[in-house]
Amino acid sequence: MVNTDLTTRQGRRTRDPRRLTLGSAQWGMPYGIANREGPPDDARLEAMLVRARDAGVRAIDTARAYGESEARIGAALRDLPSSEGWRVITKLAPDVHETDLGLADCLERVSTSLSGSRVALGEDTLPVVLLHRFAHRHACGGKLWRTLLAERDAGRIGQLGVSAATPEEAWAALEDPDAEVLQVASSLLDLRLVRRGFFARARELGRTVYVRSVFLQGVAHLDPATLPSFLAPAVEPLRMIHGTAAQLGVNPRALFLGFAREFLPGAHPIVGCESDAQLAELLEDWSDDRIDGAGLAPLVESLPILGADVVDPARWPTVDAAPSANQTRVGSVATIRR
Repeated sequence: MVNTDLTTRQGRRTRDPRRLTLGSAQWGMPYGIANREGPPDDARLEAMLVRARDAGVRAIDTARAYGESEARIGAALRDLPSSEGWRVITKLAPDVHETDLGLADCLERVSTSLSGSRVALGEDTLPVVLLHRFAHRHACGGKLWRTLLAERDAGRIGQLGVSAATPEEAWAALEDPDAEVLQVASSLLDLRLVRRGFFARARELGRTVYVRSVFLQGVAHLDPATLPSFLAPAVEPLRMIHGTAAQLGVNPRALFLGFAREFLPGAHPIVGCESDAQLAELLEDWSDDRIDGAGLAPLVESLPILGADVVDPARWPTVDAAPSANQTRVGSVATIRR
């Protein structure tokens, strides 16, 4: 019998594909600064779900604001053999509350958003519902949130939580005992929460954390020399990442996944892909044993903290892409104010 020490067992746990969550924004709308293929067709979507299921991945992140994403997920899972056991995380529509909206209209929009998600996903009970905007936690004197709590207590929502757009919102949500699930942004290019110990604290408090922007909406896949001018501060950090990847003999993409695996304890990285081949590569990178915490630590320690204008896609200027491209533009999830 092979002697398996604690380090080896921990390595196996951190590399467990069940930690991963599929990101679905690009399944229902234009999304991603590096995406040139557009939303996958039904056959490609089914192939991705089959591969994910076979690997043990059973969670999908979506939102009412992600175009046709919810409807496509619901249809695909209904047609997928052995489709039980999937956990779909969705978000309330971002327009459920506006400054000039009365209480009755606000609560009607909440009801409409929830019923729309249930119909699209084919779920009487939504496993996880997040606020798309943290400000809605206290909207209408807290009545919006209390409505969601009532839905949870009635069994029509499994868990409630918040999608945080900034580190400040993430920390505030972490202190809220009713926010069982949090979604935050973090990556090798966005170290703000990691440097302050957010993920370790969330684990101590027993919160479930999903991490978006692991690839910074596709920036991780680009050559540093090709970055648009508004991402100029990311050029040198991305070159540092590429240099470390070359030394280790891995794709730079694998370092971004390795970081999420090793430096976000207990968290569930959300990985977006448009094809079965991309998902296969991501799963291979996730388990790559050439990358570990000790090997990544010097890089992580040397990378700078980049400003919000660089690491928050909602702050990026609109990109006027050619018809064949599928970059961030008006209507993309990246432009939705959280």
